[in-house]
Amino acid sequence: MVCGGLTDLAGIGLTGGDVLGCLRGVVAFAAVLLAPGYCLAWACNLLGFRKRAAGERLAWGVALSFAAMTILAILLGKYNSLTAVCWLAGICSAAFLAILAWEARRPGGCGPFARAVFSKAYPKFVCHSERSEESPHFVRSGNGVQQQASSSKSGLLFAGIAALWVLFVVGELVDIGVGSRLFLSVTVFDHALRTAFVDAVLRTGVPPANPLYWPGHPAAMRYYYFWYVLVAAAAKLAGATARQAMIASVAWAGFGLAATLELYCKHFLGIRTATNQSTQPEPCQSRLAKTRWMGSLPRLAVALGLLAVTGLDILPTIALALLGMPTNGDMEWWASDQVTSWVDSMLWVPHHVAGLVCCLVGFLLVWMSKGQGGWRRWLCAVLAGLAFASAFGLSTWVAIAFALVMAVWGILALVWERDSRGRVAVLLVAGAVAALALLPYLGELRAEASGVDRGASAGASRESAQVAGGSVAESASHLLRFGVRHVIPAESLQGVGWIARLAKTHPALQDAGVGLLLLLPGYIVELGFYGFVLVSALWAMRRRRLGEAGRASVVLACAGLAVATFLRSSIVENNDFGMRSILIAQFFMLLLAVLWWEGGLCATNESDRSKLELTEAATGSVVAEPRAQKSWSTWAMLAMAGLGLVGTVYQAVTLRVYLPVEQSLGRAEQSGLAEWAMALRRGFDAMDSRVGRNAVVQYNTTHPGEYFNLVQVMQVGRQVASGQPGCGVAFGGEVGACKGGEEGVARLFSPDSSPTSQGALTATEAREECSRLGVDDLVATRWDGVWRDEQSWVWTLPALVASNDLRVLDCSAPTR
Repeated sequence: MVCGGLTDLAGIGLTGGDVLGCLRGVVAFAAVLLAPGYCLAWACNLLGFRKRAAGERLAWGVALSFAAMTILAILLGKYNSLTAVCWLAGICSAAFLAILAWEARRPGGCGPFARAVFSKAYPKFVCHSERSEESPHFVRSGNGVQQQASSSKSGLLFAGIAALWVLFVVGELVDIGVGSRLFLSVTVFDHALRTAFVDAVLRTGVPPANPLYWPGHPAAMRYYYFWYVLVAAAAKLAGATARQAMIASVAWAGFGLAATLELYCKHFLGIRTATNQSTQPEPCQSRLAKTRWMGSLPRLAVALGLLAVTGLDILPTIALALLGMPTNGDMEWWASDQVTSWVDSMLWVPHHVAGLVCCLVGFLLVWMSKGQGGWRRWLCAVLAGLAFASAFGLSTWVAIAFALVMAVWGILALVWERDSRGRVAVLLVAGAVAALALLPYLGELRAEASGVDRGASAGASRESAQVAGGSVAESASHLLRFGVRHVIPAESLQGVGWIARLAKTHPALQDAGVGLLLLLPGYIVELGFYGFVLVSALWAMRRRRLGEAGRASVVLACAGLAVATFLRSSIVENNDFGMRSILIAQFFMLLLAVLWWEGGLCATNESDRSKLELTEAATGSVVAEPRAQKSWSTWAMLAMAGLGLVGTVYQAVTLRVYLPVEQSLGRAEQSGLAEWAMALRRGFDAMDSRVGRNAVVQYNTTHPGEYFNLVQVMQVGRQVASGQPGCGVAFGGEVGACKGGEEGVARLFSPDSSPTSQGALTATEAREECSRLGVDDLVATRWDGVWRDEQSWVWTLPALVASNDLRVLDCSAPTR
């Protein structure tokens, strides 16, 4: 009983240590993804940065750090070291604190942060040093105290949201230890590889070596690895593990998206005044805003709330349950080419969200360059170029799609939007700057072509297929092809006679036809509320009810949707490009949803409008328009938003509890996974003090379920000769050596592979195989067949780590 209690405490303590490490990582990321951008904006006073409010300055600091720090960190790490990146982050942090201290102490002056701090302690505190009306803290009369109080409440609201987000991320992703079991989130499907990549940066520098493949020498990673460099820098600053820092990076991907939303809500959609109106000329906005209680909330709060709304994916999930079919670990997996919810994207693929943030920051700088004179305009172009360069290395898929979307917007701006023609020149300069900044990275991609495992989707995990599909090792002409997006699986119509016959005679035509046939119902389910928002925006645009920002949002959303619908990945069957590029359309549909929530997409006809204007003139008061009332269409859209919110909640819960539930039900692919994960965690933790970080290790890659192998990938923290089926050559290395490596691993871990006797390899034979593979240490567990042979190398090689569940053996040649 006591022993069990101590074991339980050990498991809880392990989880507690991980939580503290994640929180340290969250704090350390401020040095990487806040301080550099803040200092940059303050130094050049970007767009009047020094006179802006505290919240907006923080948003600019985060957004510009994503945009500029990313590419600077890559260049600095490549030509110097990761330590130099950490020094840069530390210097920027010191400068950031010095700026705050100087603003608070300067004679007769105070900055926005000082105002935010002192106004809480001294309600009558008023700063008269800054006379810019751009700052909402500027006080001209007695009602300034109320403005400061309102700003203070908003600051507390968003600080609370940020804290809750961090707790949600940590609670959703951290491994939970209970006794001898370690319960994982479904997101380990992606995070295992991402963690290994971060660890590779910590061990091998920039560019990192492929941690999953060792053909006798380091194989340079040719993959979009920029995010992992930032995560590694934060891990080094925080003294956190790669896993802990990776979880912390998810929280900061959310912060980056929130900061971008704040800037777009203010500088793209327009500033809201005290009457809750927008400076953009949406004609019905003020009337509708007054009829809705949501109009009293800050626009950013509305936008953040809408991030929790996804499509109608909960309906297929309910249908599967009613039909008695197995449910998925992620609600999105019902669709072939899923449209991922915002919460799911941030939890699973924060690097793609970060790539989107950089693209959006670059476009916003281009947008805001209008009206800027002289060098300030071209400063926006240079910073936008750095943002686009960062995006390409964070998420090549999102960056390529955004380039195509920008081409569409640029053409339309030149033809129809006269006010935006000057922005096109800034966009072109930004593209040139991005190409120049990316030359070193593009040089890496032009090196010896990385092998791509074209059978990954059939022979490896789903995640392997997805990541292989994201490889940028091959020529860009081989990355994409034309093809209709398949949201609803095409197999659902295989029973239809003419479709089956067409599939035999003209398979390409059948594929496109079925895709088009199922596209509309698929998008209705996947987009849900946002799809109807886009339709409303198109109708409002047709009736000329949208301002320039609204029209641009519609164009960008439609262009992003078209790119994600008719282009797809060509390396593997999985359409990773479509799943990630649609983030662009999702963001601009989110902005349109904010306008709809405020009433900016109403479509009142001209006769009704003239009657209302006459009524207002006669009564002297504002009369709400008929369409402003909550009609059946409004209630329908609110119902879809509610279903989207329910879907997100269900999704978050499922990601956390799915694997423990499957294990409790005795599913073959997950049975014993929690015990396996804990045994590996404790064994690899013990290995840290006894095996060098530069050692090459090998474990068994054959397991009943792919989660088992992913746990090894995530926790080993060393270079692996062959880390997964297919050797992981999609991330770098020569294909030719993979087959021999896989055969060698199979011989090592087979219970009957010795050429000289029946049974497993002996110690001498294992050393010979290790020499051929370039392996220093072998990892064996009680789940491996070779474990049960008492004459095998498991029991005859020198043990570096030994427990009842795991042994780490030295298989290098003995010292003579």
